[in-house]
This record gives sequence, C-alpha cells and structure tokens, in this order.
Amino acid sequence: MSTFFIGLDSWIIQDGNYADFQRGQEATFALEFYPESAKISRVRRPSFQRIERSRYRINGRVVFSTPEVWILDFGIMAYENRTPPPFAKVGSWIDGEINLGIDPFFYFEDLHKLPGMPALQYDWRIERILLETTPWLSTKRPEGGTLMQRDKTKESFREVECTNAWEDDDRRGSYELECVMVGK
Repeated sequence: MSTFFIGLDSWIIQDGNYADFQRGQEATFALEFYPESAKISRVRRPSFQRIERSRYRINGRVVFSTPEVWILDFGIMAYENRTPPPFAKVGSWIDGEINLGIDPFFYFEDLHKLPGMPALQYDWRIERILLETTPWLSTKRPEGGTLMQRDKTKESFREVECTNAWEDDDRRGSYELECVMVGK
C-alpha cells in the first residue's frame, strides 16, 4: 500500500470542483503532474520516490500522448495538461522530478472523453492534511502591481482536520494531502 503526498490549492475547491476534504475521508480523483525536469531514461522500470512534500523523483513510461496532454505511468498514472516535450512519445521512458496535484477539473470534465484515454481516477483515503503556513512576501513589480510569493526560507506547515478553502490563509490556502490508495 503506497502513500502519496498530493498538492491541493484552495481555488480548486473554490471553483466547485470538489468539496472541502477531511482527514479519514475517502475520495476519488485523478492526479496531475507538473514536471520540474524530464529526460529520456534508459531504465525500463516504473518507480517513484518522494523527495519532499508532493515532489517526486520518477521513472515512467509514456502511455498516452496528444498535442495537448500526456500521461506517465511510474507505478501510478498521472497526466500533464500541456504539450508534451518532443521526446515524450508513447512507449518512451522518462526520468525526472515532478510535483503531484489533484486533478483540478481537466480530466473529470474533458480529458476522460478522449479516444484511448486511460482511466486515471483512483480511490484514496486521506490520512493527513497539512496546511502551508509559510509567510507571504510582497514584491513590487517593475511594471506595477504587487507579486505575492511564499518565503521559502521560512517554509512551514500545520496539520489540520480538514481543508477550509474559503477561510484558510485568506482564501489562498495551499495543502498537502497524505493519501493512501484504497483497493490496490
């Protein structure tokens, strides 16, 4: 039984795609990945190793690809809703670092209808919920306006019983859900 840490931003709940999540809850959702790095791999074995939070070192095979979306199988399947890199052809093996997040809506609203699209939704039990409490930094932009970014030198999280997307961190809550796949 594998445990995954999966990122979730408040806007995904605020958009009405999911209700707030709570510890102990079972939920069904697909995973979207956000590559930090990706390159062709000579290793022909799916694997994943958690680096920190929802960031993973993976080795996976491209199992589906269109000009708009691609899917990696690294022991579990996840998609990126962007044009795949030129080397990411179906059957290619990829090594890299990714961040995992809950499907905001791309898969369950549209992508699942694509011909040949694999089933990507998994059943999960939410073991823990961590709310990011890292302070915000306000930086003035040269073109005007303000940019809000987390102060990564003071990164911190607090365990909570449930998400509260409408109130946590002034509606900007960012969470890490520690989840266990159910039924696998």
